[in-house]
Amino acid sequence: MIEGDLFKSLFDVIPFDVYVVDISSYEIIYMNKKMIQSRGDYIGQLCYERIYGEPKPCLFCKIPYLIDSKEAKPLDKTIVFELFNPVDDRWYQLQEKVITWPDGRTTKYSIAVDITELKETQNRLAEAHAQLALKNKMLEKLSITDSLTGLYNRLKIDEVLEITLYAAKRYGRTFSLLLIDIDHFKNVNDRFGHLVGDKVLKQMTEVFRSQIRKTDHLGRWGGEEFLIVAEDTDLQAAGQLAEKLRKAVESAFFPEVGTVTISLGVATWRDSDDRITIVQRADNALYKAKESGRNQIVVEG
Repeated sequence: MIEGDLFKSLFDVIPFDVYVVDISSYEIIYMNKKMIQSRGDYIGQLCYERIYGEPKPCLFCKIPYLIDSKEAKPLDKTIVFELFNPVDDRWYQLQEKVITWPDGRTTKYSIAVDITELKETQNRLAEAHAQLALKNKMLEKLSITDSLTGLYNRLKIDEVLEITLYAAKRYGRTFSLLLIDIDHFKNVNDRFGHLVGDKVLKQMTEVFRSQIRKTDHLGRWGGEEFLIVAEDTDLQAAGQLAEKLRKAVESAFFPEVGTVTISLGVATWRDSDDRITIVQRADNALYKAKESGRNQIVVEG
């Protein structure tokens, strides 16, 4: 009896809920003062029913992992885990171990530390991290996207061009540029206004998207100019793509203005190229297309 009282007194000084159950019957045989004060006296009742509101032993019960199944003896093992208890709507960190109770019974003690506030803080922190990640992703997208058309902006398409140029030099791959200009776009803005001009740019973007491949990179180069970086595309294939785009735009109907045409300059990568020289050659080809009457393509010679 004295040994039992001494054993119980060790649990009574712990400032957290402590209970002990008989592992053969799941009967609660002891609760420390702290737990009785906070929850009530459950001694003599079944732990899974009274503490966890379950009709049968809990699925998370650690007793099978704390005893030697062959000899039915306690293992010198402690398990620490976190658990949400729906009965009181609280989170706990449980420390559990199987021991021999002073009266000879094999029992399991559980020390339950309420970590609800910690969990709420962790959840708020996780939510804040998620929101921050989402905002960073949005900011990143905004930093590389043209706000009107949703295409890559000049900064991003320049970056794509640099990466593609590196791949061409490093791995011997080819690529082509298509520089596109909307014919007489200034007249559209002057006659119909800039809001209509913006609608034309948006619709033009959708026409381009419907014609290019997934491997083609389309960006707004500036104003009414667009640039396509066509990977693994030689001069002949790039010319065919340019003509396909020209015809698609020519046959499209733009509600506020009727028909619109485009001019295109095409250049293919050469071993001596850097970003400036290949863009310059595409720009020279575009200039020739415009000087020759517009609504046509010019492929570099």
